[in-house]
Amino acid sequence: MPQSDALQSLFRDARDLLVILRSDRTLDSCNPAFASLVSGAQAGVDFMDLVPVKSRERVGGQLVVAAGGDEVMVEVPHTDEDGAASLVEYRFFPIDGGQVAGIGRPRGERLSDKDALDRARAQLKSQTRMLDEIQLELTQVPFIDPVTGVWNRMQVFERLTAEWSRCERFSSPLTLLLIDVPGLDSVRASEGRTVAEGVLKGVARRLKQTVRDHDIVGRSTGDQFIVVATHSDYDGARALSNRVRQAVTLDPVQVEGHTVPVDVRIGGATRRSEGVEILEDLFRVAEVALEDASAQDEPFMVQAEVA
Repeated sequence: MPQSDALQSLFRDARDLLVILRSDRTLDSCNPAFASLVSGAQAGVDFMDLVPVKSRERVGGQLVVAAGGDEVMVEVPHTDEDGAASLVEYRFFPIDGGQVAGIGRPRGERLSDKDALDRARAQLKSQTRMLDEIQLELTQVPFIDPVTGVWNRMQVFERLTAEWSRCERFSSPLTLLLIDVPGLDSVRASEGRTVAEGVLKGVARRLKQTVRDHDIVGRSTGDQFIVVATHSDYDGARALSNRVRQAVTLDPVQVEGHTVPVDVRIGGATRRSEGVEILEDLFRVAEVALEDASAQDEPFMVQAEVA
């Protein structure tokens, strides 16, 4: 929410819909105009949950582009508490802190549910080329994982490289955790890809809420995440692994009416773990620890440090 009295008044009284989205696409804040038009609008809600399923891929793609630094225009169908639907034209643009701001204005009169669906279908059909271009652009976004909204592996490795150099220079500790979410293949088979991706998104949100602001959270490959914790030694790595396990697995993830229990296996290594001499060793030793944790049915395992 804007801090000055004038900006607060503008934010509160604006007739246009105003939203600020965090890096994981959850609502940081919204103004009364947005809250009155969109059912379920409140801080902490995933913006994509306020968008019809058929429009989520299109809208999510544009939000990733906005998070990457570009201004985008996109039409989003919304439904209010009474079930009436409106088509809102948004301008999304990046702001400080990795957040995205949106200014929206309803197009015409409120539409019936059927009219909104027909309009969305017609728009999707007429903009096939645009959607293809968006998909191509998404593959070129250099740092964001489009499913979970956290850093991708390439960006994690780039940031980790900088942290590794700094830690070597100042002889400070560093931890890397590889976090695997087993069982999602069966979820994909039984409930579908969208539900499995919703689980991954929920896990990413819980990870970001658990680690410190300056720690790094990213998606590695498939159903695996990476956490890089600075100033964290062996004891810190074990404590963080335990906090992550509890935060992620305590409650099932709710996705589109499905309740999905979540389990994790965690493998960790520190800059001083046995077998770690260069940066590439950090990943290799953490991967071995993850394999051992999975083989021994342990929730987490961190490679001991050299005495």
